[in-house]
Amino acid sequence: MEAGGLPLELWRMILGYLHLPDLGRCSLVCRAWHELILSLDSTRWRQLCLGCPECRHPNWPNQPDVEPESWREAFKQHYLASKTWAKNALDLESSVCFSLFRRRRERRTLSVGPGHEFDSLGSALAMASLYDRIVLFPGVYEEQGEIILKVPVEIVGHGKLGEVALLASIDQHCSTTRLCNLVCMPAWFSPFMFKIVMLRNDIHRCRASGIFLRLEGGGLIAGNNIYHNAEAGVDIRKKSNPLILCNQIHHGLRSGIVVLGNGKGVIRNNQIFSNKEAGIYILYHGNPVVSGNHIFKGRAAGIAVNENGKGLITENVIRENQWGGVDIRRGGVPVLRSNLICFGYSDGIVVGDEGKGLIEGNTIYANKGCGVWMMSSSLPHVTSNHVSYNGLYGVAVFSQKDGSSDFPGGHGAQENFSEDGDAILWETELEKDDDPLRRPVTTTLVESNSINHNGASGLYVQSSEALQVITNVIHANGDRGITVAQSSQLTRVANNSISCNRQSGVKVEAPCKVELRGNGIYDNRGHGVITKGDSTVVIENDIIGNRGSGLQLLPSSDTKVIKNRIHSFRAYGIAVRGRAKALVQENVIFQGKTNKTIFQQISNNQECIMQNNKFLVFKKKSDTWRLVNPPARPHLENSLRGPSVAHSGQKVAAMATRITARVEGGYHSNRSIFCTIL
Repeated sequence: MEAGGLPLELWRMILGYLHLPDLGRCSLVCRAWHELILSLDSTRWRQLCLGCPECRHPNWPNQPDVEPESWREAFKQHYLASKTWAKNALDLESSVCFSLFRRRRERRTLSVGPGHEFDSLGSALAMASLYDRIVLFPGVYEEQGEIILKVPVEIVGHGKLGEVALLASIDQHCSTTRLCNLVCMPAWFSPFMFKIVMLRNDIHRCRASGIFLRLEGGGLIAGNNIYHNAEAGVDIRKKSNPLILCNQIHHGLRSGIVVLGNGKGVIRNNQIFSNKEAGIYILYHGNPVVSGNHIFKGRAAGIAVNENGKGLITENVIRENQWGGVDIRRGGVPVLRSNLICFGYSDGIVVGDEGKGLIEGNTIYANKGCGVWMMSSSLPHVTSNHVSYNGLYGVAVFSQKDGSSDFPGGHGAQENFSEDGDAILWETELEKDDDPLRRPVTTTLVESNSINHNGASGLYVQSSEALQVITNVIHANGDRGITVAQSSQLTRVANNSISCNRQSGVKVEAPCKVELRGNGIYDNRGHGVITKGDSTVVIENDIIGNRGSGLQLLPSSDTKVIKNRIHSFRAYGIAVRGRAKALVQENVIFQGKTNKTIFQQISNNQECIMQNNKFLVFKKKSDTWRLVNPPARPHLENSLRGPSVAHSGQKVAAMATRITARVEGGYHSNRSIFCTIL
């Protein structure tokens, strides 16, 4: 291939002598020349980038031997940062009447170091004007007093990175400052380097974290665009307590925000998206308030709480993340309240091994996996949530470990958080935990939730630990209402409304220990209850209007059926299949309208005992009956805390609209073009 009659190799050799302005002009000649200029990335663009005295290797200091994706792009970022800073130098002050004759003031360069005009940064700042440049020559500059930045200035280290060290406590009063090619450390008299107001900055392509807070650091970080950093966008630790407000934190190579080592902070109204690991990662007793954020399209979990992390996580929109919308493991004990967790490519909420916490009042909607996935070794309290239209189970409790502790896809466990010492050192700094929001739970508790229209069973249990399932509405799910596949300890299912599910209301496999008490099991398309469990108690339930049998006892089951009201439209009230052991006592059993018998026993089973049951038979088609004394179950002292499906749907829609409006309205896109921290 030739361009303009010369071979490309010869053109590349000629263009390799051009300076930056000439390269730009040549790229505008035609498309062929433009592509030719781009092809010089590893030759001329590399020379220009490394030849600039203020531009370091793009992968310094972590991987200085690794080539960047594009030398031209790396040089462009540095060039634009320098040009943007220079063009914003203000005009000289002058009288209004001479406004037409204003001219731009030339920026001064002030030199600091041995043999130069100033011997300290403080003395140079005292003489600096707007947008002046202060050059620090190689050496260590330890300021004995606090440095106050009153006007915007550029502070640049001269020489190789690492040759200029600045030990200072800096209080920034001006709107913006530019730092370049410096090693910054706090002064001996203060744990702070900056006193971290950071407004509307671009913070990007840092070789470690974009913003790092430690040793009780604080301040306001607001309206910044934080992206493409090698570690966390914002790293909060060692009792730091900043306000992180209305930032965009995205496309990080690790997590968006990390809070650990007793770090706190208020993280509010930020857009956190497209990060490689968790959008927000809380561990080692980190305890932030996370409110009103939009966390989406991450390649791992939206929020991960691990290694005894805490946090009050409220009214966030967490959507379209690759792994769990919220992932809680290894002693994590957050309060997760009133969040919208939706459209994830995996489960809505994952509570892994030894996960704990309060999961209350969340909308968990249209995730491709389960709504809530828990391991039975965890002890969460799952209450008053709306769990609907998820691809698999609404709520699932599993006993076996499935490799999930390996954090597939980057749940965050592989991050290195030991720069300040081993995690065990933080145990000595623990604050007294008297948080009333985290009441102790001795068994996994699923309480007062609305679980509806999920693709598989509303609740699936395969557990080796005790479980309480109380006062839930389990409605119109794509399989059974509740499936208990394994329950070596007692699973107690009490005072739930289980209705209109595509298969049976409840199915208990063998061997399982289950107690069904005080439930209303209505209008399911299969049987009301199927059991082959070796220790099942069915007591004081209303099992009414199901298309299959009201209660079906399968071979080898051992069941006590006491004080229930049982009815089936099309099948038997109670059907005993094979050699089932049962005590059927003091039940009211209604005949359906298909003229089938009320009770069916396949074989002469001596182990099935019938005592004191009441059978009601329809004599006329016009006969009607009501569940009056007592009224229809479930019975609660107050109304069901998990609202009816219709009312719950309205409430969920209103909450989703309110949260989304708050999150979307909190972000301000008019960021600064003045300051870039390199």
